[in-house]
Amino acid sequence: MIRCTPAVLLALALTALPACADALLEQAQADFMTLCAPCHGDDGRGHGPKAASLSAHPADLTQIAARYGSFPEDKVFATIAGLDMPEGHGTRAMPIWGDVFVTEGVGKSTTLADAMKASDDASRRIAALVRYIASIQAAP
Repeated sequence: MIRCTPAVLLALALTALPACADALLEQAQADFMTLCAPCHGDDGRGHGPKAASLSAHPADLTQIAARYGSFPEDKVFATIAGLDMPEGHGTRAMPIWGDVFVTEGVGKSTTLADAMKASDDASRRIAALVRYIASIQAAP
């Protein structure tokens, strides 16, 4: 059995990006503005309109590379997908967008093929979001 670590999922998702990079980047920017900006702000600095009402202040997404020394694509992918939270350790403040994207993709279908396609599409969508977040990193 192949172990699907965040790095493996990211690598698989990124293989599809070059063919439709412009459309995916547009989708990623739209996803960011719809899903991320309410908390992280349009500029990603953590000052979105919902930030004040949260118990934990949203991260400044423009400083990820500065915090880690380079941009950790696999860690950012895992965080967005919800793969970085051990089971049984309660909840986290940020929604698990991987589950949301898969649920949107599957809809009411119960077929394995639809579930696999939705998972692949969600991974590509998250990988595009990772690339968008990488593009808004503050200059060192």
